[in-house]
Amino acid sequence: MHSQCSDGHLLPQDLVDLAAVRGCEQIAITDHDTVAAYAELDTQALPVRLIGGCEFSTQWQGLDIHVVGLNLDLHSAELLDGLAQQQAARQQRAQRIADQLARQGFADAHVGALEFAQGGSVGRPHFARYLVEQGAVANFQQAFKRYLAAGKPAYVRTEWADLEQVCGWIIAAGGIAVLAHPLKYKMTHTKLRSLLLVFKAAGGGAVEVVSGAQQPEQTRRMAALARQFDLLASVGSDFHQLGQPWAALGQVAALPEGCKPIWSRW
Repeated sequence: MHSQCSDGHLLPQDLVDLAAVRGCEQIAITDHDTVAAYAELDTQALPVRLIGGCEFSTQWQGLDIHVVGLNLDLHSAELLDGLAQQQAARQQRAQRIADQLARQGFADAHVGALEFAQGGSVGRPHFARYLVEQGAVANFQQAFKRYLAAGKPAYVRTEWADLEQVCGWIIAAGGIAVLAHPLKYKMTHTKLRSLLLVFKAAGGGAVEVVSGAQQPEQTRRMAALARQFDLLASVGSDFHQLGQPWAALGQVAALPEGCKPIWSRW
């Protein structure tokens, strides 16, 4: 789940309160390459159990891959140094995206994206919202299809930290590294197995078996892979905003039998 500190729409406290209303008992705010949301919360009066978390950007074989760190010590020096590195890469990418969009006739794209980020980390979704507001595209998906997706005019490849580095930061912070939403990468079964093998060798300890709304067959497939690679299993909504039923809070499916839930480790 994501807050305004990255590409979510809700303030951290509003996000936590909504999770409680939706019946969640423990949650992690996993903003992209930042843990800033946790500093905005009154941790002495939370309606749910809060687990330290973050979603890290990384790369494997030229593909953008996300790794979630859970149960993190948010004061870990290694973690904070790693996040500073990631934020620098994000800022450079944002400027380069803005430069590319300026060549397409959107001179104030960076300013527009910053306004949507509201002080948080600027990402492609903020540029997408800007393009929608400008009337250049009809919706968020069209913004990516025309401008922001790989191969499009404003796409910028970013040199993120590699899997081993990211897993190292997570482990140094006392956390568990989780391969996030593996089915979204649209890999063949063979390639996904190769990724899981490399991920585990890098220090990965879990895989997201349930990610938002997915078909039962997909859940069974991911549960089988978790068992085959002896990985813990996690669930995540990937919630960003209200009105997205495929990523709703408190409505993800339960883990299949035979999975080892990641929360059994804390």
